[in-house]
Amino acid sequence: MKKILIALVIIISTSGAYAQVLATANSPEYRNILKMSVSMFTKSTFQMAYERFFNPNSSLNISAGLGFKDSDYEKLFAVRTEAQMRFHVFSVIEPRQSHRLYFAPYLVNEYYETEYNSYNTGYQVWTTDTYDAFGGGMLFGWSYSFANRINLDVYTGGGFRKTFNYSDDSNYNNQTVFDNGYSGIVPRLGIDIGFWF
Repeated sequence: MKKILIALVIIISTSGAYAQVLATANSPEYRNILKMSVSMFTKSTFQMAYERFFNPNSSLNISAGLGFKDSDYEKLFAVRTEAQMRFHVFSVIEPRQSHRLYFAPYLVNEYYETEYNSYNTGYQVWTTDTYDAFGGGMLFGWSYSFANRINLDVYTGGGFRKTFNYSDDSNYNNQTVFDNGYSGIVPRLGIDIGFWF
């Protein structure tokens, strides 16, 4: 009976030790985050991102998205790609949560195919255009991991944007930073949510 009791105590104590080393977002087992951009939905774009940590202080974030809109006045198809090199300058890591502040230079490329209604000599005409936009800049963000594997990423910043081969003679779609054909200085604000794996 004593042998069974001792064996049972050893089994329970070793299982407790294994339970304490369960993987969390802060453990070396997880070095990747798969994210979805919540803020890009406001631009009719579904965007996913993949972040790979090289070490606790640096990571590479690559994202790609598809934009689509089909209305009576405008049709849009867009492809968006972006790369960020993130430098984590401040980290607080706890067993079930972590906070990281980072700076990230970025490069972004966008391709657009648009159709929109315009009036020409009293008639309604569909105008078609394809063009590219290229930009770069700097972001500052806060990455918060909680519930072991969930990650919330909030960032802001800005940079420049230049649109190429844009042929809208009316300048209707390139007047503000929210227009697809805009060239100039642009602000950035985003929210991504994802999970570690």
